[in-house]
Amino acid sequence: MSVRAERPTSVPARPEPNRYRSDIQGLRAIASLLVASFHIWFGTVSGGVDLFFVLGGFLLATTLVGELERRGSIRAWQYVKRTATRLFPMAGLVLIVVSAVLLMTESPLSFQRNVTDIFAAATYWENWRLAGDATDYISAGHDKSAVQHFWAMSVQGQATLLLLAFVLILGAIAKLAKWRVRRVATAGFALLTAASLIYALNGVASDPVPTYYSTWARLWEFGIGAVAALVMTRIHLPKTVRALLGSLGLALVLTAGFLPSEWPYPGLIALYPVGGALLVLISGASGELSGGNRLLTWRPLVWLGGFSYGLYLWSWPILKLFVELFPERSEPVSFLDGLLLLAVSIAVAWAMSRFLAFLGRVRNPVAQVDSTAPRWKRNPRLLTSVSVPLIAIVAFVGVQLAPGLRQEAIADLGPGQTVTSEQQLSLAITEALLEPTALNGEAVSGWDALGPEWSVNGCLTVTDDNRANCRYAPEDADQDSGEELWIVGDSQAVSWAPGVRAAVGGETTVQLLGKSMCPFTQGAALDRSGDMKDECAAHNNWVMELAAADRPDTVIISYGGWWVGEQFGDLAWNKGTTLGEGSVELVRELTEMGIDVVWLDAVTPANSLDACLAASTRQQAEESCTSAFGPEFVERRDHQAEQMAAGGAAVVRTSDWFCDVELGLCPLVVAGISVHSDPTHVGREYSVFLADVIAQGLADARTE
Repeated sequence: MSVRAERPTSVPARPEPNRYRSDIQGLRAIASLLVASFHIWFGTVSGGVDLFFVLGGFLLATTLVGELERRGSIRAWQYVKRTATRLFPMAGLVLIVVSAVLLMTESPLSFQRNVTDIFAAATYWENWRLAGDATDYISAGHDKSAVQHFWAMSVQGQATLLLLAFVLILGAIAKLAKWRVRRVATAGFALLTAASLIYALNGVASDPVPTYYSTWARLWEFGIGAVAALVMTRIHLPKTVRALLGSLGLALVLTAGFLPSEWPYPGLIALYPVGGALLVLISGASGELSGGNRLLTWRPLVWLGGFSYGLYLWSWPILKLFVELFPERSEPVSFLDGLLLLAVSIAVAWAMSRFLAFLGRVRNPVAQVDSTAPRWKRNPRLLTSVSVPLIAIVAFVGVQLAPGLRQEAIADLGPGQTVTSEQQLSLAITEALLEPTALNGEAVSGWDALGPEWSVNGCLTVTDDNRANCRYAPEDADQDSGEELWIVGDSQAVSWAPGVRAAVGGETTVQLLGKSMCPFTQGAALDRSGDMKDECAAHNNWVMELAAADRPDTVIISYGGWWVGEQFGDLAWNKGTTLGEGSVELVRELTEMGIDVVWLDAVTPANSLDACLAASTRQQAEESCTSAFGPEFVERRDHQAEQMAAGGAAVVRTSDWFCDVELGLCPLVVAGISVHSDPTHVGREYSVFLADVIAQGLADARTE
């Protein structure tokens, strides 16, 4: 007979820590409300996403390091499976609903962009897609994707897998060295946090837009949460101190969104909401909740925290739908409309969470009357956990079909409206300035306004690999030996391609050879290209080698040089001087080969298109559908033209095709056509609208 040893009654048993923290649920609710509210009313970031990242790191470290300490190993697949079955169902519902709405309401021109976004969201790389497109989350407006907010879910998913692997490595190190797991994990996460923060600070200083979406630049936020879980939450603080820290933390969280939006995330400004979350986590971990933490346990907040993930996912597409249906009420959204949107978002998120719970209780109805029928095994997430992978598969097929469908959609539009002379164009511009058009969101713009050369054939950057796709020969193969025209430069060059191709007709082969972000220049001028300087120089040298070998009849050069002049602040005049001077030698080399060179100036830059596209009254159109064209623009244009002419290029000034230069004004809409695809590129429709004017400009330039 054995006797079980009893704990002496004089020594009280150490209570097990309470793993459920209702204040964390409340903090989740606050984070989702901040994201939704600042999107609705302010059109900016709130710090709410940063809270989610800190909480993600806190919970991940608590779970994984705790499992290592208890079991000596981690059931990695089980962890991934649990995470997927928790996140996929609601995400799948949102993607299904958004996809259906987009298919029913969007133009066929939008299919390629939409299906790419859905695929990126379903495969958790939306953040890298947006980073690659340099999509400014704050300033980009009318052309934002209905699933753009999935960028944060993509970062969360990628970070989860990366940190899972990281913890496994730390666990192996601790086991081999026979060190305590928690100490190794703490040191590892501290180093990771420091490295990621340094990366983020360097990124926001050099290229803030893609850094905003970078997983590497966000890992430090997860790391801080992890360190809090491993070390700081074990510090026992007096109740008064905890109350003060929790209250200060909550205040920081609630006010982070009012910091200047010009301060780039995730730089030092992100320490404001991250620090607030950290204080809340610390103060609530070592005793009875008080102060700000106590406020976070308010029952409505805890209730909302239970489906805060759904609120985050649904609030953005609901706002997008409102903007599409009522553009006149979206600049800005009124307080009452915003409250209604917030209430609808909460109601939809709650209803969808209940719907998912209902699916988990569904049994096979046939089994109720036929005992031989299979009884469905009760699995609350089985039906919806596979939704995201299935959507990804369907979207992948759509991505493969999309270029052909977009090409057909563009062809179905027909040749489009054209203007036959500069005089007629001048009258159209004058009329557009006298009577600005209220488009009410109906004009084609953004991605939909890009030409097939850009959006279908991938000619934004041309290399040896895709050069054949960017060669547009006459339909009659026998005519391929006729005149050949090249278009070189940066993205401006490819945006001109629809109009140039229409201008030269079907007897000339047009070859695109541009590279995005790379003006056709050399030397000191390429300093403007930053990290791409060497790539741009190599590309331009490649074009020159091809020209020496193939000897095209004509080379059209076009690139954006609008950073010349006092208006452009930090960029001094000598940048523009060197830009033109850097092209002179290239132009001279081409002309010495017997090649005609034409400088086709870039589209004049415009203000943001959002307000003009949303204009629903004449007054709104007058206020938002014009851009200024001041003396500094004229100075830039003339200086650049002089430089190009000095090398032997024929010059085609294009500013009169967009503006009344004497008045110093440029309409954003001419003859019912949106001039731009975005503030710095001409749209496909307007490019074709100018085809006859381009043809005349090329002819006149060659005869001068």
